[in-house]
Amino acid sequence: MKRTLFLLIALLFFPATVVLGQTAITLQSLEVELWPDYDREAVLVLLTGTLSSSQSLPVTLTIPLPEGADFNVAARITPDNLMSDQGITPDVGADSVTFTIDTNRFRVEYYQPYTASNTQRSFNFDWQSDIAVEQLNVTLQQPFTATEVTTIPPAASVNEGQDGLTYHVLPSQAVAAGDSYSLQVNYTLSVATLTVDFLVEEDVPTQTDLPFLDAVPAQDEAAIDWPVILIGLGVIVLVGTAVWYFLSNRPTNKRPAKPKPQRAAKNIPQQSTTSAPPPASTGKANFCHQCGESLQPSDKFCRSCGTKTKG
Repeated sequence: MKRTLFLLIALLFFPATVVLGQTAITLQSLEVELWPDYDREAVLVLLTGTLSSSQSLPVTLTIPLPEGADFNVAARITPDNLMSDQGITPDVGADSVTFTIDTNRFRVEYYQPYTASNTQRSFNFDWQSDIAVEQLNVTLQQPFTATEVTTIPPAASVNEGQDGLTYHVLPSQAVAAGDSYSLQVNYTLSVATLTVDFLVEEDVPTQTDLPFLDAVPAQDEAAIDWPVILIGLGVIVLVGTAVWYFLSNRPTNKRPAKPKPQRAAKNIPQQSTTSAPPPASTGKANFCHQCGESLQPSDKFCRSCGTKTKG
């Protein structure tokens, strides 16, 4: 009985022990960029998070989504500051998105609706998660034709960016796990013009590439310049042909080899019934002893091989 009671108590406390033993996820920083009326009549929300340096990887994150959000992408950011969603399969729910990354930085993008009444626009940005944030930084990009922009809490500073747009920077603060952060934004849109249209007309570079583009180190693959390669091969062929022609027609300084002496075959005279008188003796050989060519009585050297005759 006591043993059974002990096992029951252990089973009851085991799940709690496991939960307490898990390491809570902490973000060193969370950069929140709010771009209302940028390329759509909605608010483009860009979340860039940096995990604590003590966080073990890979890690699974659950990021809250507002009601009616149109999820765009979840991506990891490499140490080379390149974003890629390859290998990431986000699980998008009604109020959150869950994904796993193997780097300490990530990016989440989505659109959230705002309230429109004539020229008035308003929306709230809310953050509440089990993830603790040591430093939450929120920046509001003012639409190009917007006026009378107000935020609650008020902005700490209002600055003009390099793209010519106005940015409202909210005070930084920490948000503990389970706590909430809320920002209310109101503005008047004098002309229903999207900010991206202004940037295109004025040829002003944007601060980020939208829509999201997968960045692959390219290594990815260098382009082959075929014209240059073909020209190079042509030059090599021409040079090789010229060298071959020069060497094959180059005169040689070798002394011509002395022809080998060849002894002429002796003609066997046909037998005749009438015997001819023997030739008169001249005292010299009638043939060259070296090559066998016939000699004249007055020859001191062979006319064929140049050998001195015996006499």
